[in-house]
Amino acid sequence: MHKEMKIEKLTIAHISDLHRSPDRPITNTALLGSLLRDLDSYATEGIAKPDLLIVSGDLVHGGNDEAESRGQYSEAFDFLCKVTDELFNGDRSKVVLVPGNHDVSWAISNESMEKIEETEIADTNGDLKKEILLQINKAYAGIKWSWRDRSFYRVSEKAIYNARLVYFAEMYQDFYGGQRTYSLEPDSQLEIFDYEEFGITIVGFNSCFNNDHLNRAGSINPECIAKAGMELRGLKKRGRLIMSTWHHNTKGGPYDQDYMEDTFLRTLISDGVKFAFHGHQHRKEVIRLESNIIDQERIFILSAGSLCAGPSELPSGHSPQYNIIELSRTNDEKIHFKLFSREKIPESPFDNPVWCAGVFGTSATNYSDTIEHKRPPDTGLSQAEKFVGERRYREAIELLENIDLEDPLVRMLLLECYLQEDNYSAILRAFIDPKNNAECVALINSGLAAGNNQDVEKILNIASIEEAQDHSIIHLREQPKGKRK
Repeated sequence: MHKEMKIEKLTIAHISDLHRSPDRPITNTALLGSLLRDLDSYATEGIAKPDLLIVSGDLVHGGNDEAESRGQYSEAFDFLCKVTDELFNGDRSKVVLVPGNHDVSWAISNESMEKIEETEIADTNGDLKKEILLQINKAYAGIKWSWRDRSFYRVSEKAIYNARLVYFAEMYQDFYGGQRTYSLEPDSQLEIFDYEEFGITIVGFNSCFNNDHLNRAGSINPECIAKAGMELRGLKKRGRLIMSTWHHNTKGGPYDQDYMEDTFLRTLISDGVKFAFHGHQHRKEVIRLESNIIDQERIFILSAGSLCAGPSELPSGHSPQYNIIELSRTNDEKIHFKLFSREKIPESPFDNPVWCAGVFGTSATNYSDTIEHKRPPDTGLSQAEKFVGERRYREAIELLENIDLEDPLVRMLLLECYLQEDNYSAILRAFIDPKNNAECVALINSGLAAGNNQDVEKILNIASIEEAQDHSIIHLREQPKGKRK
């Protein structure tokens, strides 16, 4: 049942960079014990137990071969399962996972490439050929430069190259018990985590698009950003507070290479994203970015430090660290948030850390601000859902037909009502451009029930039906005229 979207109070834990330092490892037992002790500690400071957990990449350090990689993911899997058991009674849907650059298998990316011979890249004068220069400047060209042997490489096996996140994908599917899978196709590497009970949606991106052993820079596939915008339209209308997470930081120094350009952030702002969570830089940070000075739409970019990195992997002056963010609604138009830092006490050992409150700036123990987030107007959707639950389909139809039919929830409810009322003509009118398999099947069967063979043939020629691979649709397409059901 649909409920009015409310955020009265919500607490999110944000951890990142779980890769264990080879020279200063920490066991799952010690790490989990330290975090549970800290939960008891910050509870006395008035911070609530987390409702959700965001893990923004780098679950492992990275292995030299398959056995080593799988062993590290087994350790990460065990830790995440135990954390979920303690925080959420085993409900793994409350955990948001995205990959980081350490989750990219360098062994696999290396296997996917071949060295480009000098005769192919240089002319008789030893200058780079123009066509090679043009390809180097294209993000999708697959031409890489290796400083190690000062040679160019080409991605010759795209399927192998795309599989460099396969170990992460396998653990991801296991962790969610098959309820979620992680695609190896770059243009499908986003996941929507929608929490109706909290009134928020979190979009998980892969910021390792084109990241490999020869390219340290981060980036997000543009198609994923476009798809996320489409997915979020209906959720925004239902009043969700939109968040996002990825791995790489969006700011870097003049000599840094392993961050990603922040130009995509303007698109996220226009899509309604209010908060973004990342890691990678091994230090906490808050960036407030505004779209422009006129409408003053803005996004808060919150970085967590590394949970497990050792001294040699941390920036100077920084310790292992993680974040807690607390959100609470102040009125119908604003949400207040506080960001709390939890840092390892310098005197405590790396293999059994003790955490304390970290500071922002010189002395503040939290960072706080307020964002604009209006409650959604009453469109009648909640009442329509109530009518459907009570089997009052005609009353639900009256409401739903006056709401945006592009909203997936509206379409699903309206289709159910029409089917319950055997209103085939309404289905033919409202769902002539089907968006999913259920709508395709309903449309075909409605055409058959109406008894007009011309309408049926017209429906079967709709691209989404003609090209569908769903078995039920194929079955309906292949039945003789007059015998389709």
